[in-house]
Amino acid sequence: MKAANLPSSIRSATAALLLLLLLLSAEALAVQPASAAAPTPITIKASSTGAYATGSRLYQLSGEALRISGRVSSYAPDQKIKVRVYVDGAKVRVRTVPLLDAGGGKGRFTVRMRVWKTGRLTARAIHDGSSVMGPASALIRPIRIYSAVNRIGSRGVGVGVLHSMLRRLGYWSPYGETYSAGTGKAVLAFRKVNRMSRIESASPTIYRLLHQGRGRMGARRPDLGVHVEADLSRQVIGFFNGKRATEVHVTSSGKPSTPTILGSYRFYRREPGTNSHGMVYSMYFHNGYAIHGYAELPTYPASHGCLRVWVPNAIRIYNKIRIGEWITVYR
Repeated sequence: MKAANLPSSIRSATAALLLLLLLLSAEALAVQPASAAAPTPITIKASSTGAYATGSRLYQLSGEALRISGRVSSYAPDQKIKVRVYVDGAKVRVRTVPLLDAGGGKGRFTVRMRVWKTGRLTARAIHDGSSVMGPASALIRPIRIYSAVNRIGSRGVGVGVLHSMLRRLGYWSPYGETYSAGTGKAVLAFRKVNRMSRIESASPTIYRLLHQGRGRMGARRPDLGVHVEADLSRQVIGFFNGKRATEVHVTSSGKPSTPTILGSYRFYRREPGTNSHGMVYSMYFHNGYAIHGYAELPTYPASHGCLRVWVPNAIRIYNKIRIGEWITVYR
């Protein structure tokens, strides 16, 4: 049937329907939203602080505070950074923190934690992505988490770190990962300098102080240049270059009835080997007073006036001292 032959009522209804459809289509087009902007691509840089660095490696004592922080190339409110921490591949911590405004359109974050499990620690900082910032992640430099070792004969990463930290502060100690008698003497020297109990074991407090770079022996006479100092109150001998201690060793000075002479003197005679008095590799500085190795080395003054040192270190000490070099002895 042709449209002209349709009843007028049907033609009117059809026209009204077409008009309604046109109006609805126009309204839909009018409210059609513009396409949403793509999230801003970002990058993350993350690192740790608080670990002890030696060579290319980082070490952290088990249970000590570790701080992981980073920067993000863009900032927007209400964004989160997730930090996942693994030790030897096993997840041990997950922390989520807000992204903070670092100024200049950039963001920053910080996570603080303690990790007790020993092993190789890795961590990843992650932004999962949102409507305003894209996804991104970053790894921190791996850290070896170690435990404090404090007994002669013990072995482990902690011993190697202890040796490194002692040497860095000028305390002469062995190398390797075995807690030897030499380790004990180096720890004893540190304890004496810092007026701690005179034993040869390294407590977590000692690890912590060394880690922080604290406890170095100070110079009484830096004006003497390269010289030796004997602190009788602490019962230690220090080798100095100006005000910086390069080596520190334990000593036993003169007992009350035969005290060690005080003052500043120059070394004037060398005596290698062991003499009839049991003095090993002696370096004389005034009227028969000398630094020398001796079989008995208590932690207190016990000699006839000389400065006794540990026999295994006597040759090293002997070879370090030059004729004419200064030594200053004080309390």
